[in-house]
Amino acid sequence: MILCSPSFLYLSEITPDDETLLRPFDLASRLSYALWAAPPDEELFEEAKSGRLTESDVLTEQIERMLQSDRSNEFVNGFLDSWLNLRDIGNLPPPRKTVPDYYAENLPESMKQETRLFFRHLLDENGPVTDLLDADYSFVDKKLAKLYGLPEKDTMRLADGFQRVSLDENRQRGGVLGMAGVLTVSANGVDTSPVTRGVWVLENILGTPPPPPPDEVPSIDANVSGSTTIRERLSKHSQDKTCAVCHRSIDPLGYALETFDPIGRWRDKYPKAKGKGKAAKVDATGKFPSGEEFTNFGDFKQKLLESRREQFTRSLIEKLLAYSTGRHMERADQYEIDDILERVQADGGGLQTMVTEVLTSNLFRSR
Repeated sequence: MILCSPSFLYLSEITPDDETLLRPFDLASRLSYALWAAPPDEELFEEAKSGRLTESDVLTEQIERMLQSDRSNEFVNGFLDSWLNLRDIGNLPPPRKTVPDYYAENLPESMKQETRLFFRHLLDENGPVTDLLDADYSFVDKKLAKLYGLPEKDTMRLADGFQRVSLDENRQRGGVLGMAGVLTVSANGVDTSPVTRGVWVLENILGTPPPPPPDEVPSIDANVSGSTTIRERLSKHSQDKTCAVCHRSIDPLGYALETFDPIGRWRDKYPKAKGKGKAAKVDATGKFPSGEEFTNFGDFKQKLLESRREQFTRSLIEKLLAYSTGRHMERADQYEIDDILERVQADGGGLQTMVTEVLTSNLFRSR
C-alpha cells in the first residue's frame, strides 16, 4: 500500500490551488528533482525558507550551482533517456550470430555513454545546441572507435576509456543522428526501416510527430511483388493516396539514415538476401516536402541546419519543458516558448543558456 500510495509516487504541492506560481518550497522540489532526481539539499532549502528562491536572480544562481555539481548527471541521463529514448537500447537486441561484438563488448553501455558525454560537454561549455545536429567531434572509447572505423581504433586502449576525437574529415558521423545509440534505438534490432527512423526523427528531432496510420491502410509488404529494395517497396506502398501524404514527410528522413545498419555501423550496401545475387546498393538521397534535396547523410544534416535550425531548437525547448515540469506542452504554452526561443537565440543558442531559460520560465515555475 505504501508503494502504491500517491504520496509515494507523486510530489505533493503545498501551493494553494488558487495560486498560479509555485511557492518557494514547491519550486525548490521541482528544481531539485529536475536536475538531481533527488530532494533539495540544505542550501536550496535555506533559499526556499527565506522566500528568496522565487526571485529570478537567486533562482538562476541556484540553477548554475546545481548544474556544476556531479549530481546533475542525473539530469543528463534522465533527459537523454526521455528525449532520445536511450533507455530502450537493448529492448530489441540483434541476433547474436550477426553481431557478436554487440554482446561481447557490451556496446549498449558505450553507445549511451557517448551521447551522455557529448551532451554533458555542451552543457558545461554552453556549446551551441546545433552541435546536436552536426558536429566535428565526439567522445568514443576503443569499442566505438572500432565500430565507427575511426583511425583511433589502432591507437586507443580499452583502459583509456572515452576520449574526445575529431570528426573533421569524417562526414559519416557527427551529431546525435550519427551516434550508434540513436541509430540502434531507432531501428528494430534486426533490420532497418526508413519509416521507423523517419518517424523517430520527426518526433524526437523536429517535434512534429505524424498522425497514426488509418486502420484501413495496407501493410508495407502488400502488393510489392518484384520490388528489390526498401525504397521500391515504399514507393509502391505510397502510391496509395491515403499513405502518400504522410510518407512524403516521413520517408526522406529515413532514407538519409539507411547508410547505417541496425547497430549504427556504416554500410554502402544492404545485406545480400539468401539465394539471390548481388546485394542492393544503399540509396541515401531524398527530398524534403519543402523541396530541398540531399544526396547523402552529411548533406542531409547540412540541410537540417540550414532550413530547420529554429524548428529543432524550439522542439528541444519543448522537450526540456516537458521533462522538467512532468507534462506535455499545449497550444497555450507556445507564447512563452516563443519568448524562451528568442532569448536563447539572442544569447548565442548555448545549451546551458537554454536549460537556464527553461528552468527560470513561468512555465516551469507554474502549477
